[in-house]
Amino acid sequence: MSLKEELERIDGDSGSLELFLSRHRSTKSLVNQLVLLIAPDEPKLQIKATALLKRLAESGTRFTRSQLAAIFDSLAEVTHWEAKLHLCQMLQHVKIPNGSETKVVWFLERCLSEENKFVRAWAYNGFYELAKQHHEYYDYAVEQLARAQKEKSAAVKARLRNISKAMNSITR
Repeated sequence: MSLKEELERIDGDSGSLELFLSRHRSTKSLVNQLVLLIAPDEPKLQIKATALLKRLAESGTRFTRSQLAAIFDSLAEVTHWEAKLHLCQMLQHVKIPNGSETKVVWFLERCLSEENKFVRAWAYNGFYELAKQHHEYYDYAVEQLARAQKEKSAAVKARLRNISKAMNSITR
């Protein structure tokens, strides 16, 4: 059974994803296969693949530069809000490679207009991560955070308070 077929069969809840990862060693091949599953127009598969990539990143899996570039090259293909959320949350655990910054900016800008408040909150956090890793984006990140003042959501406002404190620690 292929990885895609196996992912299609699981329901995608936290327990089934953990079980999936326990059966598969975190290898370059696994990451490569999951990255390929981001692009298709299959939202359920996209959600599961991005959830697994996020979990791998959180657990310390080191992605290669080419894997990260492939993930960021796929951002335009991501359609479902949950997959977008996973990718925004993943940014704090990975290095944004040189050459991928403009794709990340494009993606985060689109996430700011998402209806889902958590996607918006984590998109603002993504601008912080981008500025932290690529200092030339600091002023742009500050502009985006200033734009956020119109946000009504308590979840977004809470994330913004944390980001604003952290922005002060970035040395430019």
